[in-house]
Amino acid sequence: MKNTLHIYLEYEIKQNFKPQYKQIMNNIVETLPQYDACNIQWEKSDAGSNRYIERFIVPTESHFHVLKRLRTSRRHLLFGLLDECICGGLKEINLVGLKT
Repeated sequence: MKNTLHIYLEYEIKQNFKPQYKQIMNNIVETLPQYDACNIQWEKSDAGSNRYIERFIVPTESHFHVLKRLRTSRRHLLFGLLDECICGGLKEINLVGLKT
């Protein structure tokens, strides 16, 4: 892929929402390719923390802007489910896109 964007999301989840969070994330990982995302990775940031990192690649800046809006929308039927799992809600997601 030429001129792609690497997307990084980082956030902390609430301890008591871990099982629900993992189920939602499994669905998100399956859904992201519908938005032309590839090389999707999702992992815990540190062994003892509740911080998680997501990484994936999108083909254009437009894809980045659309996904940024959707991933931080409480109204999205799938992505919005994370609002109650993340400390401070979706607005606390640190989301960065890096051009390659």
